Amino acid sequence: MSKTLVVVESPAKAKTIKKYLGPKYEVLASKGHIRDLPKKMGIDIEKGFQETYEIVPGKEKVVQELKAAAKGVDEILLATDPDREGEAIAWHIAEELKHAKKHTKRVEFHEITKKGVEYGVSHPRELDKHLYDAQRARRVLDRIVGYDVSALVWSKLAFGLSAGRVQSVALRIIVDREREIEAFVPEEYWNCGAALSPTNGVDHPFLARLASRGGEKLAVKTGDEAAVVRTHLESARFRIAKVTKSERRRNPPAPYTTSKLQQDAVNRLSFGAKRTMQIAQGLYEGIDLGKDGGAVGLITYMRTDSTRLSPDAVQAAREYVGQRYGAEWVPAQPNVFKSKKNSQDAHEAIRPTSLELTPESVRRHLKDDQFKLYKMIWDRFLASQMTPAVYDQTSVDIEATAKDSTVYGLRASGRTLKFSGWLEAYGKGEIPKAAAPLAGEGEGDAEGEPKKEAKDLLADDAEASLPELSEGQALHLVTPPGVVTEQKFTQPPPRYTEASLVRELEERGIGRPSTYAEIISKVQARDYVEKMDGTRFRPTLLGKFVVDGLVKSELDFMDPAFTSKMEEDLDEVEAGKEERVDLLKRFYKRFRAQLEKSKKQKRWNPDPEPTDEKCDLDGGVMLKRWSKNGWFLGCANYPDCKNTRDLGPDGKPSQPRETGISCDKCNKPMVIRSGRYGEFLSCTGYPECKNAKPVPLGVKCPKCGGDLIEIRPRKRGGKTFYGCSNYASESIKCDFKLWQKPIAEPCPSCNAPFVVMGGSRTKPMIACANKECGYKRPVGEPAETAETAAAPGSPQPSVGL
Repeated sequence: MSKTLVVVESPAKAKTIKKYLGPKYEVLASKGHIRDLPKKMGIDIEKGFQETYEIVPGKEKVVQELKAAAKGVDEILLATDPDREGEAIAWHIAEELKHAKKHTKRVEFHEITKKGVEYGVSHPRELDKHLYDAQRARRVLDRIVGYDVSALVWSKLAFGLSAGRVQSVALRIIVDREREIEAFVPEEYWNCGAALSPTNGVDHPFLARLASRGGEKLAVKTGDEAAVVRTHLESARFRIAKVTKSERRRNPPAPYTTSKLQQDAVNRLSFGAKRTMQIAQGLYEGIDLGKDGGAVGLITYMRTDSTRLSPDAVQAAREYVGQRYGAEWVPAQPNVFKSKKNSQDAHEAIRPTSLELTPESVRRHLKDDQFKLYKMIWDRFLASQMTPAVYDQTSVDIEATAKDSTVYGLRASGRTLKFSGWLEAYGKGEIPKAAAPLAGEGEGDAEGEPKKEAKDLLADDAEASLPELSEGQALHLVTPPGVVTEQKFTQPPPRYTEASLVRELEERGIGRPSTYAEIISKVQARDYVEKMDGTRFRPTLLGKFVVDGLVKSELDFMDPAFTSKMEEDLDEVEAGKEERVDLLKRFYKRFRAQLEKSKKQKRWNPDPEPTDEKCDLDGGVMLKRWSKNGWFLGCANYPDCKNTRDLGPDGKPSQPRETGISCDKCNKPMVIRSGRYGEFLSCTGYPECKNAKPVPLGVKCPKCGGDLIEIRPRKRGGKTFYGCSNYASESIKCDFKLWQKPIAEPCPSCNAPFVVMGGSRTKPMIACANKECGYKRPVGEPAETAETAAAPGSPQPSVGL
């Protein structure tokens, strides 16, 4: 009996596909790439950029298993992921198995369902050389830039730093935004308006915003101007000059592409880009639904920049919408969405594989994160094939004539939902950020106008309710609030979040769907940026120095427009319109000339600055210096004197704070100082005694009685945790560990000795360290108002917290 070997990337996917294909097929997983460039360059530039590939360390056993399996089959089907990266993996596998001399074909699975797998197997093709050549070109470009530019950064700034072709551009975007914020000068402006009613009483009041004076647009810039407006409006006569009623439509959003999925997952679910793609990968590869068929893929392939949907999927959506919501919610013709100009359009948009697998029906088989993401994809897909939402909108122009005959123009608008349309799939009244604007409406504020804040009393309120009004009708001022004047200041552009950075990269054409999460992860892992409040990117001083140095070097790849053009060139290689070697030659010649020129520039780090501080060891002048770890003071007599002293993150010396703690080595008082890594305990006997320790958190270790401290991981990108100060002790070696910060406060419910900072980023909570207790309260809420899930006498926390 003939047998076929199918090679996929994921072991989980292999099990699912094996069940669909049956005993005539053997399905194995490559577990990603099996070959890659070595740690050293691995590229012979003189021989047409020929690569030297090696088996990825740890993959030797996988390759042996694939070779052994290939000997016992008649045919090999390479079913790696359907994109450039997957094509390259398939090519590498084919190269390793070519000695088996078996018939080898490439197949694609766009959804891991029985139908999708059977369709893929029945439509084999040859390996696409253009497709894997595009990936090879990208890999070589990244290696050349990373290898040579990292060496440049080492020589000009600090050893051990690195730079990447696309990541450096993303970092520049973050740094450029920070420079905009630093240079921003707030401008004062005033929102003015009046609360009005068509009756003498307070029935049906509404707020009208000031728009003009004497027929010309008016922007109130100062308090004095606002005071004049207030005086005029408080005694003015109000009448309706014009009432305009219109029907507005809000069109449905397109189904998800990779970037839109990542943006909405950040904004709606608080998932990072990397986490989103990991969850989506699991939904694509398959979830065990407890049926005879085993695991089932719930969504189509999740790396796509296309909004295209298959005719079958569109028809299924239209039928489902008609049955679930009614015929009025089904458009006369299917909705079709344009993909972006540089979209590869190789795959469908991200959608559910079957509308029989509703989120509610599979919820018990999914983790919470999987359910949330699946439901978001489900809702978006259905909404994309529904009718527009329809609103009745009323705009009212009002004339206010002051006692001195000055005429002011005010404006009020209201909008009521007439027909829910696609909003029915999202929930009435909930409008996702990615939705299309109303027909005839712009997106955002006009250029040069101040941004409006949600909390502003006079901000545009599209959902405001207006009473029945007619032209020429008199209006009356309603007090309070009467005339309203609010002082405001223009705000700087916001720092990037993961969602807005992905959107920026997509709009500029930097990277492709499969690279966004990796770009963001690498920028963070290199300590070039930090997250403020866990959401917004702010470049570190190190990140600024790296960007400034690379920009001064005038390297082409630091220009976002150049990087975008390179993505288009790679697309040309994929389409077979340009040869891989021609692209690489064109890039490399100019890159080497720029690199050699930049090597002759001076170092990028700031020059040492003399200070008023004197060296404790030889009395020399202490110089303010910078290293990749931050600012510090160093003796001017270096290398004869190697005395150094840490400065705070801002480069300024901090005043030590007394603690009442004695040094365990010399018995002198210890103080809290601030250094490049934050605060620490330091002996006042320095430099004779150089004892230094982390600052205790005021909580005793429940295991050994030592002090609990914050422990920063040595590995870059590792997670900070909280452990016992005896974790490195030679005598005790206490291994107590917490991932949540302990707080020196007893639990009011079970009297546990401390509580911890828990909850999520959006809803931080203070909770009992004893999980069996259940006590918790929102941060900032008094302890006595908290809820508790435990009865009095709950067990005390154990050592194994």
